Amino acid sequence: MLWGALNVTDRTSDGRPIVVADPEGSRDNEVRPFQIEGMDVRGRAVRLGTVVEQILSAHAYPEPVARILGELLVLAALLGSILKEPGIVTIQTKTKGPVPMMVADYELGQDGIGHLRGYADIDADKLDTYGKNPSFKGLIGSKQGYLALTIDPGGEAERYQGIVDLTGDSLAEVAATYFQNSEQTPSALKLMAGRDEVTGHWRAGGIMVQHLSRGEVGRARILSPAGEDDWRRVQMLMDTAEESEILNPQLDLDTLLYRLYHEDGVRVFDPARLQKGCRCDRARLLAMLKTFSEDDIAHMTVDGEITVNCQFCNKGFGFDPAGLASEA
Repeated sequence: MLWGALNVTDRTSDGRPIVVADPEGSRDNEVRPFQIEGMDVRGRAVRLGTVVEQILSAHAYPEPVARILGELLVLAALLGSILKEPGIVTIQTKTKGPVPMMVADYELGQDGIGHLRGYADIDADKLDTYGKNPSFKGLIGSKQGYLALTIDPGGEAERYQGIVDLTGDSLAEVAATYFQNSEQTPSALKLMAGRDEVTGHWRAGGIMVQHLSRGEVGRARILSPAGEDDWRRVQMLMDTAEESEILNPQLDLDTLLYRLYHEDGVRVFDPARLQKGCRCDRARLLAMLKTFSEDDIAHMTVDGEITVNCQFCNKGFGFDPAGLASEA
């Protein structure tokens, strides 16, 4: 059985096709929910292989930018996999720094699979002033910037958005601050992305643990001294997970979680599958083009064709200006 996606229609920024397949029996591209036995602690672990490689390889991102976008995709998978019904979770950063905007979203489809996509906007001139290995704060972190989490459950359910300042030394710290301030839920996260030493392909993964409240709504959290000790222990054990473990294609998430929490007991639940997915659609673009005036269409036409590129997957769509009215 092949896990993940084999996609030969996506292309890199220089036009080369992206052909990346998962090895037989791979346990990449999934989210594994878990709980620590005897504690008010729940968590999720995620591993991305071909999915993150396909998304990041569609653009020629500098390594530091690609690394943070990979982490943002992990965060989107962790949060999006909480959805029980089809919907979309979008995480977006906005700042005046060298990466003005970064976005990742997770769409739970009718097929029960989570579809991920992501994109980073880069100010090349600003980025050049930050050296070869800029920090998270240099690229993204800014008191003038923010991270926005939007949950669109679809249907008639109400759309939700929460915002937190981009202050912290890492995306994981920013996300933990969001949960503490907006959800009043103590949370700890570990997010990682990097290239595989053998293949050179991007890989990403992470773990999120949260302490659940037993308090009544609107009242203080009930957390005993013993509970505080448990929570510190869970965080400390999570912090021992190294990049070589979190990104290792030979180490499945079940084994990793057992390594971390076997002394306390860890219970895992059914995994959520992940695929790379984009919502760009020729019919939708055609409908948009039909709303433009003849002068606008003329300005868009180059060498007798209108070309529209999707920012996310970098896929190009060509249209014949003379045939827009008749094309269905």
